[in-house]
Amino acid sequence: MQADHERWLTFTMDDTTYCLPVDTVREVTLWNRPEPVPDAPPQAWGVINLRGDIVTVLDGRSLLGLPQKEPDDDTRVLTIEVEQEVIGFVVDAVHEIVLLDPAKVEAPVTPQAFMKGTCYHKNDLLVLLTLEDVHEQLGR
Repeated sequence: MQADHERWLTFTMDDTTYCLPVDTVREVTLWNRPEPVPDAPPQAWGVINLRGDIVTVLDGRSLLGLPQKEPDDDTRVLTIEVEQEVIGFVVDAVHEIVLLDPAKVEAPVTPQAFMKGTCYHKNDLLVLLTLEDVHEQLGR
């Protein structure tokens, strides 16, 4: 691994490839329908019990303004640590870990929620996400 490169986990929603920093992702699990929580924001599908930990599951599509899609056999839940809290982030499919040069990341022209920037990897455009402000977006 080149010293200046960072590891990112790639996943898709619709026809777009997104990625999150590997060091924020605890694990990737199969889709398991969460238990609904009364009065939760619409992006929160509910909670799951992950080896004794109660994890809030957020709909990645809803957070990014994408149309709804029923979960299928490729759907995965990324367990992510955000601000010392563990959340589940539902995505359509998980692909691979890639090495990206931070110097090649282009910041968005206008700030967008959860978007750190874009970067090309092997001729594919990747949208780099950060979920650091997820609590603010959910009104917590």
